[in-house]
Amino acid sequence: MANRIGINLLYLNPKLAGGSFIYAINLVNNLAIIDHKTQYVIYLNKDCENLPFVVSANFIFRILPFRYTSVYKRYLWEQFVLPYYILRDGINLLHSLGYVGPILCSAKKVTSILDINYKGHGASMNRGKKILLGSMIYLTAKTSRYLITISEFSKQQIIKYIGFNVDRVKVTLLSGMTDAKNENNQSIDVKSIYGIKSDYIIAFSSPSPHKNINRLIEAFALVHNQISEIKLVLVGYKTKVVGMEKMISDLNLDESIVFTGFVPDEHVKPLIATSTLFVFPSLYEGFGIPILDAQADGVAVASSNAGSLPEVGGDSPLYFNPLDVENMAAVMLEILNEKILREKIIKNGLINRARFSWKKTAEDTLAVYNEMY
Repeated sequence: MANRIGINLLYLNPKLAGGSFIYAINLVNNLAIIDHKTQYVIYLNKDCENLPFVVSANFIFRILPFRYTSVYKRYLWEQFVLPYYILRDGINLLHSLGYVGPILCSAKKVTSILDINYKGHGASMNRGKKILLGSMIYLTAKTSRYLITISEFSKQQIIKYIGFNVDRVKVTLLSGMTDAKNENNQSIDVKSIYGIKSDYIIAFSSPSPHKNINRLIEAFALVHNQISEIKLVLVGYKTKVVGMEKMISDLNLDESIVFTGFVPDEHVKPLIATSTLFVFPSLYEGFGIPILDAQADGVAVASSNAGSLPEVGGDSPLYFNPLDVENMAAVMLEILNEKILREKIIKNGLINRARFSWKKTAEDTLAVYNEMY
């Protein structure tokens, strides 16, 4: 019987596009480039039937007739309906990319667990969700032959919290939002579009506490005290994090912080490319795709030293303690005030970015599949 691999993407929710979303699309598209022999069946929910996959004739898309309205609905379809499709489609290896897969099914299983977020930033989850996610991840892991993760940091977290055999956890590093060369990132006048009238620091807005936006704003206030013309641009909407609006007002930063609101994909890289400094203040990350995007766009990076971020950023960024507002501000000021240092960070960032590619991710993933036959 010919190898027939199923890729379980039922976890994808277009309303919550993020790193795991980028991972799924780029992995599938690059598997299609490097493997024209194996038959693949991609399982999606109805919300994802028009995603930008570019594949070859050996790929089939199977759209299961449900929409992603809750994680509970996804788990029900994944545990009780997906196994029927796996059996019907003759799948002999199933790769579930979203932490959880069917516990009982007829195929050999490999599961991607990108991080142990319910431990790393579990305080931001309600207790019921935390218990459910932890239990489902544990059961899925224990019934999988291999686990794939995306950094050595996450591998150690999996071994620590799940107790999985070290030889059965494989690391396949990710890449940036895209590997495509784009020399025209500054051709779109994003500063006019988003009302930015000066040099600016850029970061990504998020309501998740582990993204550490409140401390970033406090650190920016210290920077702004010394460089009054600099702005902070937060890509996304003003979040409903408790106390954020009052803090911005109390720090007299209402005119110095720009929340862009919704940003189409084609504006993200130009916004990064025209900034003076990219800051990534997160308290916990399994990988850190935005660091690579900033490095690819020739922008200096100041990054938290938490989680996998030093592993991803390499020697290029200047790192800070994300719990120390004064340290964060000092690192930002050092980069902004020292042009030679900034140029060195940019040069080293381009060198570091070359270590990563989605083609390599796909090759490493395919090597795991081949070990299972």
